[in-house]
Amino acid sequence: MGSIIETLQGLNVSSEDYVYLNYEDSASVWHISDDYVETALAETDTASMLGTALATPGVTVLSRYEEDILNTMRDEGMLEDYDREGGFEEYLTEKIQEEAYQHDLLTISTERHDHKRGTCEIAANIKVLAGDLYDLGSAADSFVAGFDIVVQTTAGTLTLA
Repeated sequence: MGSIIETLQGLNVSSEDYVYLNYEDSASVWHISDDYVETALAETDTASMLGTALATPGVTVLSRYEEDILNTMRDEGMLEDYDREGGFEEYLTEKIQEEAYQHDLLTISTERHDHKRGTCEIAANIKVLAGDLYDLGSAADSFVAGFDIVVQTTAGTLTLA
């Protein structure tokens, strides 16, 4: 596969079309403990993937509910204590890990294997305008790296590998 931009343009994805980006990771947990979700958030890369996407200038990242995630975090007061001296991406990752469950920033589900062990899956399902990716140029490939990419085409829904 060539660059994501070449691929999207080859599929006739217009600047106004959405590109859906999905990432999921899981951790083995003791679901009987009160902090197993926090443990899974710390042991997976999902919060970091979302934080990296949100910190990318020029790209508006929308949630599965059509909300601008960064603006929602701002409106909820989650960005007020950012001191502007540290890395914004790292700050966002920490905030997402702290607030993901309370503010529905990530999808969290747990499969129980027995009365105390299980797997906690953490997923980020976001969408961006293809035009924002086109504007990133060669940086678009880094932006989508690690995500499963889904686009709507005239032939149906296509997942890019």
